[in-house]
Amino acid sequence: MNSQTKIVVIRMKWLIIAVIAAIVLIAGIVLYFNMGKNDSGSSSGNARMTSTDVKSAADTDSSDVRNSTYKNSPVTYTPGVYTASIMLDGNPVDIKVTLDKNNINNIELVNLSDSVTTMYPMLNDNFEEIASAVKINGSTQNITYSAESKYTSSMILSGIKAALDKAVVTGAK
Repeated sequence: MNSQTKIVVIRMKWLIIAVIAAIVLIAGIVLYFNMGKNDSGSSSGNARMTSTDVKSAADTDSSDVRNSTYKNSPVTYTPGVYTASIMLDGNPVDIKVTLDKNNINNIELVNLSDSVTTMYPMLNDNFEEIASAVKINGSTQNITYSAESKYTSSMILSGIKAALDKAVVTGAK
């Protein structure tokens, strides 16, 4: 009778080991497939970013970007096309702003490489959201953005502000 008990204990031991192994395997598979879904805020927001023509995101306070130098209601621009460069992990990205005397007509990203779009998958969406808000508002003043992408958004706003600063008529500042 004693030998039958040992056989049952050994089988139960293997059953417990198999259940634990299955749980670990399922948890590993779930983690593997969920890792790719978290790139909305983490890869575009937490990466190291620097800038050549504008301050870096770490030095740029978001309230500083929102409370820009455009305090007069009607801002007067010198009509033309103005660019500002920002660096995203050593890759240059140019922001081109097209202006007439009183309006921001177009804002676009130029020289955007495939490596930048791969490293920052939400860059285009963030840029389009901010660019449309700046065009509607007429300046970078009082632009709000998601906390998930605050560093990328502040870099984009800084680049747009740098291009607009080049175009502001000096008497209108």
